[in-house]
Amino acid sequence: AYQLQKDGHEVVILERQQQVAAETSWGNAGMIAPGHSFVWSSPRAPMILLKSLVLKDQALRFRLSADPRLYSWSWLFLMECTAEKARRNTLLKHRLAVYSQSVLQEVLADEAIDYDRSDRGILYFYRSQQALDKGVEHMKLLESDGQLIKVLDRDAIVALDPSLASAREKIAGGIHCPTDETGDPAKFTRALAAKVIERGGEIRTGTIITGIETSGDGVAQVMTDKGAVKGDAYVLALGSYSPLIARTVGLSLPIYPI
Repeated sequence: AYQLQKDGHEVVILERQQQVAAETSWGNAGMIAPGHSFVWSSPRAPMILLKSLVLKDQALRFRLSADPRLYSWSWLFLMECTAEKARRNTLLKHRLAVYSQSVLQEVLADEAIDYDRSDRGILYFYRSQQALDKGVEHMKLLESDGQLIKVLDRDAIVALDPSLASAREKIAGGIHCPTDETGDPAKFTRALAAKVIERGGEIRTGTIITGIETSGDGVAQVMTDKGAVKGDAYVLALGSYSPLIARTVGLSLPIYPI
């Protein structure tokens, strides 16, 4: 909505909660991290997910469900778990992350937004030399795509983050991605929403989308619990709810909350 406004459009946002950033943008990790772009769908993932049915300490966990959408999505996920696809998807994700970070920095250059930003990078530390060696080897893919990484010993890690001093002897070393950053996603989203309103945009909170009505090959109007909403163009950006609304017009989106 912010970018559309900058392009000269009038915007109306439909928000199901009573305020923005009350769901996905409230509880995510808040990392702007191209250095963390590896996809979950790797050759190791199927065995990890299988083990997770009985073990609770796996990095990925799978739980049986009565929802058939989980299994159709899981099948698509498994089809991406080859080494070739994992490499391709990781590089695509990395390039998207780098682009997203550049757009974020453009917004910050234009707007005064306080969201507890830290641009000191993100540190990944390892407890054994073997794990560190594997991590360094793993990161070579992103490094080949332009990602800046620094391999640090335990002394350099403690110098970078003194709070780890008491755990110094338990750390073998680490990888520092100095161009990565963090921030509070809810604070950022709400501040940006305020900018949209200041520029004449409208945010209709507490408005639940129930369906889409079409005319020919286009959208005629969006149906909500508070009536129909019409516009010249529409953007479907509902996260994991997007497939539920898209299927009202015959579209199948391979999105599932995990």
